[in-house]
Amino acid sequence: MILRSLSLLNYKNISSADLSFSPMVNCFVGDNGMGKTNLLDAIYYLSFCKSARSSTDVTNVKHGEQAFMLQGLYDDDAGGEDKIAIGYQEGRRKQLRRNGKDIKRFAEHIGTIPLVMISPSDSELVTGGSDNRRRFMDTVIAQYDATYLEALMRYEKTLRQRNALLKKEEEPEADVISIIEDMMSRDAAIIYQGRKLFVETFTAFFQDIYCELCYDPEQVNIVYESHGSRGELKPMLEQYRSRERLVGYTLHGIHKDDLLLYINGYPVKQEASQGQTKTYFIALKLAQYVYLRTKSSLRQPLLLLDDIFDKLDAGRVENIIRYAAEAQFGQIFITDTSKERLHPILQSQHNYKLFTVKDGEIHETQKG
Repeated sequence: MILRSLSLLNYKNISSADLSFSPMVNCFVGDNGMGKTNLLDAIYYLSFCKSARSSTDVTNVKHGEQAFMLQGLYDDDAGGEDKIAIGYQEGRRKQLRRNGKDIKRFAEHIGTIPLVMISPSDSELVTGGSDNRRRFMDTVIAQYDATYLEALMRYEKTLRQRNALLKKEEEPEADVISIIEDMMSRDAAIIYQGRKLFVETFTAFFQDIYCELCYDPEQVNIVYESHGSRGELKPMLEQYRSRERLVGYTLHGIHKDDLLLYINGYPVKQEASQGQTKTYFIALKLAQYVYLRTKSSLRQPLLLLDDIFDKLDAGRVENIIRYAAEAQFGQIFITDTSKERLHPILQSQHNYKLFTVKDGEIHETQKG
């Protein structure tokens, strides 16, 4: 996919912007807090119908305003064109339109504009709780497998219903909770198989990219840990139902899955340095891009790199820049506080645009 142009109105600290982009590399330079990340977040929003950083839409509206609007014009690799527009007004449901047609179910849009965003907050993939790693798997798989996404949405709904029954003082009706557990079990099997197949293929991509980015002979590995490996979920839910009523929530299921991350045979959380940790999550996200690219020949993902070079030693920065310049990544959007740090990437490109960002205003300053 190529994002040809982007229009923003009252999105976070950006009052208004109409931008056209290079089909290859687009760099945004400015001090922290000027709006670089907000711009990338707007691009992310057009792919996923939500912000990568804000949990509620009202916080995405510029201070003092009541609504925001985003519009992107995209080209796919077969010459097709998509116009995506999303608007939100306080107190109303946000609206999504694709090529002038209203899209009522946002799930139908996921995967239409595949995208991978890498930012400093992705360190939580390595250092944070298991929910971060489940979300990582779900974000990848949902972009190419609609059946998986539907099963995930149903599972999360029935999980909430079961937890609500477990919290009640009175014993849940056996027929009701049994039906819920049947539904959870069926969807858990779909989700488990989707995640299992993903990890089996994805791990090799990740290992190859990590080797490209590091300059020491380090061995990395990923192990998928899931209750699904024990068989059907329904018997487990029945077996532990009494115990789970005591705590008021479901202790067993694919909502407890995790990815165990290793470096040189040891857990990354315990053994990795700060530089290794950052290289690890950057490699995970770049592998996410490469993996998604194999799923569609017509819709190559957009790649967003948000301030990822900060706090990395010169050797790792050089390796990442070299890899980004040489690999077939399609359209890339990069933010940084240092124009000089981006110079090697721009020098290697024949088609790029450089923008400056200050106080929510974005100006094109250079192109090649």
